[in-house]
Amino acid sequence: MRDKAIWLFAGGEMQAHCAKTITDLGYKLVLTDITPNCYCHDMADIFIQLDTFDIQGNLSKIEEIQSSVEIAAVLTVAADCHETVSNVASTLNLPGIDPHISHICRYKHKSRELLSDSGIPQPRFKSVSTISDAKKYAVSLDKPFVIKSTDNSGSRGFSYARSADEISTENFNNALTNGTTGKVLIEECLVPLDSEIAEQSVETLWINGQMYWLNWVDRLFRKDFKHFRALDGSLYDDVSLGVEIGHLNPAIHDLLTKERIKKMIQKAGIAIGMGSQEGAHFLKADIMLTVNGPQIIELTPRLSGGWDSSKSTLARGGNFVAAAIQMALGTQIDFDFWDKYFNYENDGLHAAIFAQIKPDARDCIGREFALGTGYDRNVAVSRALQNLKEKKYVLPVE
Repeated sequence: MRDKAIWLFAGGEMQAHCAKTITDLGYKLVLTDITPNCYCHDMADIFIQLDTFDIQGNLSKIEEIQSSVEIAAVLTVAADCHETVSNVASTLNLPGIDPHISHICRYKHKSRELLSDSGIPQPRFKSVSTISDAKKYAVSLDKPFVIKSTDNSGSRGFSYARSADEISTENFNNALTNGTTGKVLIEECLVPLDSEIAEQSVETLWINGQMYWLNWVDRLFRKDFKHFRALDGSLYDDVSLGVEIGHLNPAIHDLLTKERIKKMIQKAGIAIGMGSQEGAHFLKADIMLTVNGPQIIELTPRLSGGWDSSKSTLARGGNFVAAAIQMALGTQIDFDFWDKYFNYENDGLHAAIFAQIKPDARDCIGREFALGTGYDRNVAVSRALQNLKEKKYVLPVE
């Protein structure tokens, strides 16, 4: 009999907890990553050196892998290769989200179009192929805008501009080459609320088409230090205002704001097809609180990155990553399942994550992170900053 295996896509530090949990459960680990010396490489029983976004390349490996092990589940956590995962799972007839939903979520211009058509507030946007078309659309916006890759994460390819004159060959090509569509997204710059932390990531769980709220975190930027009493944010004085520096788990906002966001994500999820999905699936939404109300920045059918699901949620006593493995195996969710994985043992604990960022950083890639916890969010933030200064970085597996 062949050993049973779980196929994990992406093997960086943020996937280490998932990889270790898979092996601790007694499964063989099949791992796809383009980097031969990735963090989880030595945990893998079978290593596939391929781009995690290479759908056809990974599909072509199925027969070879299944000649030695039986693939029991396919998943990724904290990585944007969910479209590959959904296609592999579908081909193997294993639990997974509809590849069409993953495709819509991967391509920002497609999800923007669908949400806009469904009456969900969206920034004005257009996908363009040339600098000339980008400048024409920027002139029609007549306000600050952002230049984005159509299909990437971690702020790769992102830049801010105040007028069409600020669109250059450099920033246009940066967005173009960080995507795969031959297009660039020009998008109206949203105006965030100044009175509270304006950006959040929300994790929801959909079970047979019904949405359940799991958690949300406040995404932190340099300007957000004004919301914490007497804390020193000088570590980030030279970091761009648009670069995310960390997060605070959980987010703290009034009930009305939470309910508005909840209804918006539910409507968006139904628009992309989550309402017709059998089984259990995650849907993450990045949100901005703007002067015109909450707006969705992006939707992703996976768990959060940035050491959210893989560290700060764990610190509070939840284990969404272990739940993701069980869901990929087809385990049914009942009260015991929910209590084991989704209830927080330390519900009143706050967990802060801050990143070590180079002053010239243009995206969120290649960083070290530090964790701080406390039953007061100011204490959690202070401890995380102190650990960062002392280079007490988070460990992928503890």
